[in-house]
Amino acid sequence: MKVFIAGGTGFVGSYVSKKIKDSGASVTLLERKKEKISNLKDNGFEVFEGSLDDKKPLDEFLSSAKFDAIINLIGIIKSAPDFSFHKVHVEYISILLDLARKNNIERFVHMSALGASESDSEYFNTKFLGQTLVENSGLKWTVFKPSLIFGDNAGFFDDMISLVKSKPVIPVIGTGETKFAPVDVSSVAAAYNHSLYNEKTIRREFELCGPEIYTFEEMIDLVMEISPPKKLKIHVPSFLAEKSLSFFEKLSFAANMPVTSDQIKMLKYDNVCGPASGEAVEIFGLERASFKKWLESYVKK
Repeated sequence: MKVFIAGGTGFVGSYVSKKIKDSGASVTLLERKKEKISNLKDNGFEVFEGSLDDKKPLDEFLSSAKFDAIINLIGIIKSAPDFSFHKVHVEYISILLDLARKNNIERFVHMSALGASESDSEYFNTKFLGQTLVENSGLKWTVFKPSLIFGDNAGFFDDMISLVKSKPVIPVIGTGETKFAPVDVSSVAAAYNHSLYNEKTIRREFELCGPEIYTFEEMIDLVMEISPPKKLKIHVPSFLAEKSLSFFEKLSFAANMPVTSDQIKMLKYDNVCGPASGEAVEIFGLERASFKKWLESYVKK
């Protein structure tokens, strides 16, 4: 099995790439940062240096390498003028799909998001548009839609832990009642790996969730429980937070802001799996980790 992975060096991508390589597949990573390449090769990966902004050399490489599958894990949580949600979640997907079809790579495994929909959140909306391109591609696709993914160095949870530890008063956006089912990154990686070898996963969507459900405020409370002291929480109305952030995002320092107005919009929607998600656990043989147990260990580090 020869697998080409785009987005294979980020938080989730690094786990997925390693799992697939350790299973015996030959894995080639798309990497645009020259300084990363030597270390990736030392860890047993083939590397194509380039980006989806320069399609021709990648097309030539895929034509000669004869891959069995492409995995797309490219994604961002914050949009920027030169690296927007639409560019990353829609345009890059379109390029990868065109390359797959042109080079007769029928298998395509894609990372979408639980909550991807025609939404007022640009993140959710562009994830939906990209997913739709995949599902209409004519390829042998599989789409994964995870809830929040946890693991060491997961940006969302690192930011949450840092906020709770460093601030004397903890802001909670909205009611704090939005529900999540955090899933461990090792289970996500296992699902990707198994999907490559299981024809039952072709042209199927799979939601990936952990075994526990927490509200946004309960996750904050859990961090405070593990890392006392308990602090005062203040609820900030969603519309006020969204409007304030929208204003500040127009200023020069916006790139350094820890939260965006689009993330506030995302907090309006529950992020938990439906009843059919149990099939993913069975098909992929997932041994999902407890979010609370992981958090207890991680916070104490």
